[in-house]
Formats: sequence, C-alpha cells, structure tokens
Amino acid sequence: MVLLANSNLLLCIPFNRGPGLTGLKNLGNSCYMNSIVQCISNTNELRNYFCEGSYRDDVNTNTKTRGQIVEELALVVRALWANEYRTIACRDFKRAAGSYHVDFGGVRQQDSHEFLTLLMDWLHNDLNKKHHIKQRIPPAQEPEEPPQQIEDMEESAKIAWHDFEKCNDSRILHLFFGQQSSTVRCNSCSFESVTFEPFSTLTLVLPQNSDKCSLNDCLNLYLAPEPIQEWRCPKCKLTRRATKKFDIWRLPPILVIHFKRFCEDIAWRKQHTLVEFPLQRLTMTQYTVRPNQKHTFYDLYAVSNHYGTMEGGHYTTYSRSATFKKWYKFDDADVSEISESSVRSNAAYILFYASQNLRSSTYILPRDR
Repeated sequence: MVLLANSNLLLCIPFNRGPGLTGLKNLGNSCYMNSIVQCISNTNELRNYFCEGSYRDDVNTNTKTRGQIVEELALVVRALWANEYRTIACRDFKRAAGSYHVDFGGVRQQDSHEFLTLLMDWLHNDLNKKHHIKQRIPPAQEPEEPPQQIEDMEESAKIAWHDFEKCNDSRILHLFFGQQSSTVRCNSCSFESVTFEPFSTLTLVLPQNSDKCSLNDCLNLYLAPEPIQEWRCPKCKLTRRATKKFDIWRLPPILVIHFKRFCEDIAWRKQHTLVEFPLQRLTMTQYTVRPNQKHTFYDLYAVSNHYGTMEGGHYTTYSRSATFKKWYKFDDADVSEISESSVRSNAAYILFYASQNLRSSTYILPRDR
C-alpha cells in the first residue's frame, strides 16, 4: 500500500483498470458516499477542474467548511483518474464530511441524495467567488400585482436570476443550477403569487400504484397543478383553497434528477417502480417555458442506484466512461463493464444528465503530478 503525501488516501492493489476505473473501499456503510463521489468524478467538467488544479484559483477559506471539502474531494478525484490504482480508501474526505455533518462520519447507512445535496452546498460555498456577500439567496417578496404576460414573466425571471448571481458565482452554480418558478393561484379571486427560485436537483414523485412508468410521466407529474387546501391569499386577506404549479425557466448544463422513492403513508416505505429513462437525447423542450434556450437536449452519464429498503440497503453507480465510451458498474471497490441494457433498473435513484452542448472530452493526467 502507498500513502499519498498530505492525505489519508490508502492506495491499494497496485495494478490499474484504466483512467477513471478505480474503485472506492467501503469504510463502513459508506457506499452512499462512494456512489455520489463516482458520479461527481465522472462529471467531465468537474473532473478536469479538479485534476488540472484550476479549482485552486477559486478556493476560499472564509466559509464554514474553510475550503476543506473541495480540497479533499479534489484529491480523491485526482487519485481516481491517476490510472495507477485499482482501489483507494478516501478516509480524509469522509472524516472531513463527518466533521461538518456528524452522520457522515459514522458507520450507519445514510441517504445518497441527502449527501449529494449537502456536498453541492459545501462545494459551492468553498468555491463561491462572492462569498463575502452574506445574503446568498434573496428572500421571496409578495408582489402586489404579479406579472401576467409571458414577456413580463421573462423579465421577472431574469431579474431574479441576476439577483441570485449578485452573491453567487462558482463552478458548481454554472454547471448544476437552473431556475424554476412556483405559482400559487387563489381559487376564489384568481390572484397569483409568483416566486422564482434556483434549483440544483429536480426531485420527482413517482406515480402511485404503478410498477412501471417513464421519466416523461414523472416530469409531467412534477409540473402538473397541485391543489392546496389552506393558503393565505394576499388579495382576499383570507385563508383560501389554491392551486400551485411549478414551471422550469432555466435548464442547467448538468441536469440532476432525483426519484422520490421513499414515501410515508402509514409508515415509511420504498417504491420499487421501474422508470424508463433515455440514455441519449433526453428532450426537455416541452418541459420548459423557454424551449429555445441553450440546454434542452441531454445524454445520461451516471446513475446512483439504491437496492434494498430504508432499513437496510446498498448503493452503487453506473457511469459511462468518457475515455472508453462504455458503461461501468462501480460497486465500492469493484468496477466492471456492463451493457447499456443494464443501466435502466428499478434501483435507479439519481440520474445525472449532461447537456449535448457541453463538449465531450477525455482526460490525460498531467505529467507534473
């Protein structure tokens, strides 16, 4: 075994499979973390950003995580693509995550989506060039007269995004963040309250009482109007029934889709619905208010899978290698080639799509490591 300088990355089993095909040792129910790390590692733009070292120009230490999370993750990604190791154990990264969220430091199984959400927040803060501006997300304001025409809505969306960018500027934002609106309409007076908000993941509910559905079904369900029984109408100044609806205004270069498989009725349970999703050319034009925007066609490049139940389960990753143009299964330390037909399963939990407008690239680690 070899110990990387200034880290606790145990590099074991010295023969390699190829760049990006290094496994991650399970450090005690850490498969949820390993799964997300492999998805991040196979995000071409972040891989290059970390491996080439350009991220160092953006790191700031005046945040809660003091730049530690991004530094540790960069070490892990660099080792995964070094083309020298079959397996690594990223103890320092896990320890750093656990120091800022105690559950991630233990040996109990955690949720990969929760980990992804916090990791994205930490990375954004560590890399935010406008970190000195305290208010990062402006509070929603209730409009006296909400915009009614699509042109007015577009202008409101631009203003909201501009306000968001005033205090947020990171590689994470530019890759993963989009914008949606939430419109609540009073059923009595038709008054509408419109709020624009950024998103980094679309969390989609699965259709009830169905063993099989399509990603389109889930997207349609997400964007469908939803009744609200009690809403305080600013115009009526009374509690009214209302209707709520989401609209997508800005799609990100990297589109992350999370299936809400865990739901609560009498008790928490998992939905094992098989979702049919495209591996190439996911078309989002019909799901956005602005169909002519830059990012509307996507190719799948990674899937975080969950097997089992809430009480006991296991996470893996399926990812398409940009180097070998093949799909691989990352099961902690084990990495193996799989067929395209294996990628879709009822274990799919989080999908990672890259816009076709992003330039596909392979990666060669610089010699001056």
